[in-house]
Amino acid sequence: MGLFSKLKDYNLELEEVLDSKYFSSNIKSLLLNMVYKLEVSYNDYSTVKRCVRSKEDFLNEFVEIIRLYCDNVKIVEPDSDQAKILIKNKTRALTNEKERSILTYPTEIDLLYALSDISPKYFYVDDNIAIKNVLQNSLVNGFNINNLEILKDFNGWSWDSKYDSNFNFVDNLIYINLLIILGEKFLYEWRTYGSTRKDFLGQAKKYIKTHTNNDNYFKYFLKTVYYFADDKEKENADKVIKSNVKLLKRMENKVTFLNEEQSRRLLLTKKIEKLDIALNDKNILKKELMRTNSKLDENKKIKSLSAYKKMLIKQRINLLRELDEITYLLKPSNYIEKKHILEESLSFLECKEKDLNLLIAFQKEFLVFLERKLSKMKTRDEVVDMLYIIRYYSRVHLTNDIAVTDIEELNDKIDSILKKAITMLCKLGAVKIISMDINLNFEIIRYAIDTKIINLEEIKIAIISEKESIIIKVFDKDVFEKQGRKQLKFNNKLFSIKENKKIKLFN
Repeated sequence: MGLFSKLKDYNLELEEVLDSKYFSSNIKSLLLNMVYKLEVSYNDYSTVKRCVRSKEDFLNEFVEIIRLYCDNVKIVEPDSDQAKILIKNKTRALTNEKERSILTYPTEIDLLYALSDISPKYFYVDDNIAIKNVLQNSLVNGFNINNLEILKDFNGWSWDSKYDSNFNFVDNLIYINLLIILGEKFLYEWRTYGSTRKDFLGQAKKYIKTHTNNDNYFKYFLKTVYYFADDKEKENADKVIKSNVKLLKRMENKVTFLNEEQSRRLLLTKKIEKLDIALNDKNILKKELMRTNSKLDENKKIKSLSAYKKMLIKQRINLLRELDEITYLLKPSNYIEKKHILEESLSFLECKEKDLNLLIAFQKEFLVFLERKLSKMKTRDEVVDMLYIIRYYSRVHLTNDIAVTDIEELNDKIDSILKKAITMLCKLGAVKIISMDINLNFEIIRYAIDTKIINLEEIKIAIISEKESIIIKVFDKDVFEKQGRKQLKFNNKLFSIKENKKIKLFN
């Protein structure tokens, strides 16, 4: 017993779940293969990415999704007629939460996306955020994409970010930013406890501001979410934005606004009183129904008194809601608060950048946060985590063919942060000092850690002199990984390590 009694057999657990499901043998086999690959790849995935759930949490959730939310899975070949619906919707899978059903291509990645998509997610966002629905959709999609990396980019012995035409790079970028900034635990609570109506977005904004001392990241975050939304989502958001802009413009003249709202309040009160009279007197209700029907086309007439009464009750509820909003705004403190909320919710419109320039501006603000966060770190493990995070983040894509590290101004900022992190680790004694020349020391260590070796702490390097240059050799433990050349004559006074000797980079 002992240790082994505590280990869960997820394969066996999934088999028990699948015994109660009417899935085809192909689908059952696909799911069991997925569990095996997830288990094999998870440690490497966790080491590289850092900001992840535990393997146990991930696999437990995977099995529970199948158990609780999935009763029917149908797979279609890419070139079949049945696949047309997926092609039309430009998606790798379609899910129906009510019917607990999935339609997807017959690959593990597509099925994992579908399982992620069918699980309940909330990401509660307050109604005061003008692009609430667009933001929620972006977070859900980002979460779904985020779950695919373990199968897409890891195979149990290597890490390789692969291109995927179905990948929404912007939603992925947005979610990874939040993952690095806020951590997995915060995002888990946001997507699972959203029904509590807790203001997670407000908390996130405050936390970011404690590091950056401004709201620039938040503005570019909202602008990016809005700008890269699909046309239909943006069209719906524009209606809310237009309404909020109109209201804010009215609120600029406080006296005029409050007088207009007072007049609206009196008018609404009279309408409600009139509805109450009709609802409480059947004869008046009948007369009102006849009067209303006399103005309607034959096919639009209200057929019964009860239907008309329900319609009036609904009108009354809407009028009361509108009256409550006006009453709230007529209080001076509430007026000021509402005006401030509107200004903040529309502040992203101030950002004028578009397309790639918008993404670059957005990520420059993200790197400001990372740099400030690094400056507050004290321990070896915190700074080592930052090295891993920066390495992973630099390979994240902004577009189909452009990664973060391909943008010179972002790459320069990343180098600046890396230099601080490496200097901190050298002072903490966590990383070998290769040279007392800070710039040379950074160049060599940066070259060594710019690799897809899973565990940075297994890296070994050797400096070899060759004529008027040095060769920097990098090893994964004792397995050769790569080498680079620098025009510099080896000098014992310049280096803190011996020539031609393989040394471990991390202490």
